[in-house]
Amino acid sequence: MEKVVFSIAGRQFNVELEDAFAQYVKQDLFDNNVVSDRDSEPRKILQLYLKAMKKNFDNDEQIRTFMVDNGLNR
Repeated sequence: MEKVVFSIAGRQFNVELEDAFAQYVKQDLFDNNVVSDRDSEPRKILQLYLKAMKKNFDNDEQIRTFMVDNGLNR
């Protein structure tokens, strides 16, 4: 487990994540110009959350389409 620190609107949040997932989160935050030792605006975090939800939605849709196309939707 690895700790990831978020600072949002003056509040600090520490979360423990599985190592590989923590690295993925840190890289995604870095790629989106979010630095854990600086305060982040709630708007920026909301945008990143919605981006992640869109990615998850698209993946679910692809899985559903694959299952239907391959007769696995029973």
